[in-house]
Amino acid sequence: MTTSPTSNASPSSVAELEQGLEQLKVANYYLRVALDQVSDGLVIVESEASDAKCGPKVLFSNAAAAMLAGADPETGLRGLGLNDLVAGDRDAAILFQSLRQSIENGGCHECECHLQSLRTQAPVACTWRVRAVFNSMRKLLNFTILIRPSERKEPEKTEPKPAATDDLDAQSVQLRKENLAALAQGIAHDVNNLLGPVTVRLSALIQQVQEQPELAQELQAVFAGLKRAKTFTSQVVTASKAVPRKHEPTDLAPLMRDTVEFAGAGSNVHLCVRHDDQLRLALVDPVKLSQVLQNLVMNGIQAMPHGGYMDVEAHNHMIGAAGDGALKPGPHLRLIVRDRGCGIPKENFDRLFRESFTTKPDGNGIGLTTCKRFVDEMGGEIRVDSTPNVGTEFSVYLPAAEGSATTQVQKPADTAPVPLKHGKGKVLIVDDEDDLRKVAQMILTRCGYEVVQCDNGQDAVKIYQSLFRSGTPPDVVLMDLTLRGGMNGTETAAEILHLDPDARIVCTSGSVTQEVQMIFLERGFVGVLPKPYEAGELTQTVHQVATMMRRS
Repeated sequence: MTTSPTSNASPSSVAELEQGLEQLKVANYYLRVALDQVSDGLVIVESEASDAKCGPKVLFSNAAAAMLAGADPETGLRGLGLNDLVAGDRDAAILFQSLRQSIENGGCHECECHLQSLRTQAPVACTWRVRAVFNSMRKLLNFTILIRPSERKEPEKTEPKPAATDDLDAQSVQLRKENLAALAQGIAHDVNNLLGPVTVRLSALIQQVQEQPELAQELQAVFAGLKRAKTFTSQVVTASKAVPRKHEPTDLAPLMRDTVEFAGAGSNVHLCVRHDDQLRLALVDPVKLSQVLQNLVMNGIQAMPHGGYMDVEAHNHMIGAAGDGALKPGPHLRLIVRDRGCGIPKENFDRLFRESFTTKPDGNGIGLTTCKRFVDEMGGEIRVDSTPNVGTEFSVYLPAAEGSATTQVQKPADTAPVPLKHGKGKVLIVDDEDDLRKVAQMILTRCGYEVVQCDNGQDAVKIYQSLFRSGTPPDVVLMDLTLRGGMNGTETAAEILHLDPDARIVCTSGSVTQEVQMIFLERGFVGVLPKPYEAGELTQTVHQVATMMRRS
């Protein structure tokens, strides 16, 4: 008679083993989440090619690597060979030479070659930082590769520092950027989770107090602030990605209004926003420009601890045929942020935009450095003029969009809550945020739905299986992607779809941007409901999906 490995083990030993396995699952989950927050693509590949045609195969990839290659972030690049990832034979030869040199150089080498897109886009020129990983006996275990879109190289200085110092500085700066990007994305995700229950409750409450105009108006103002916070966290996630956004014609008037209102909320400084009536459109990345403006406004507020007045202005500006510094001839816009604070000593002007410089006791010196980098990327320039004890004026010069004579008339952003939608059907909510899950259940129940909820993937599969076998499967499944312990949301959805290919599953997450929504739809999800969502958005989405025809 055969026995299982644990058949002769004591109950305490079995319990300890199960506890250890559960701890490993949790640790693995947190490790995967952490690696997915890294802005660079990360892949781990075989030490030797198991398939000569494909080359060493990918054993692990993070979400950034999958997105760079146009693959599903959850499935990733696992199983693909390096020959599948590079654009051609020349690139493959460069990369494999880098693998060999990483072994010879004691573990690390860097090369430039093209990453092949899996979704028909053009190959992307990337920097591949290869590290050979050995065990204590110097046996090669695998290769870990960081993949980053190549940046524009700056001209070499006439008096370069020693190579070793340059490498150390570059590595230190890059590591700091990676840590900041990961931190920013992690914070944005956590903030979205905190905003979720508040947004749902408040959006529903506003619709219940319409007969009390004064209260409704106050709640509406709070709700408008929540919507701006939601927009801001989305901007943080997008701006932290390794893939640059395209510059687009942007009306500075609403961008200034919304950003200044958000940055100045709660301060004792009065902010006056003005702009030309015939303001041109700027050719910029609106997300990064909003961050630049917010940083400059907050710097001005901090320079005026006792309150006062600040000006934020935008004007058309023409650069003559001779150019002006880094600015090319032609139409531009000049964005001005002027405070009446303590000012900046002249001797500090040249040091303002260096990463290591700050005059604040708790500062890190990266705020103005980031502003300058963003403005430079958009083809503009940032300048400063300041007089101690009088004030400081930052001027941001930005290229105008071609053919944009004046700003387009835009309607004010709609901050009213989305109306609730009543309906019928059974909804399964899978989310490990207890408060959000319970308030979503409350809202849907009020709107006529029967709701079942759980906080993990394993229970979700069991509940769906039980209901499916009884002939009453859920009409809609709301699936959070980041579930603690065990299966994540995508793995849970795959199990449910294997059981019932007609299951209607909606992806709910605070980290799914517009750029990757299509990937989840291709994985079998029928919709995406980004967090934090309103009560009305929740009920509208559930109603739309519940009334869909089953795919069979």
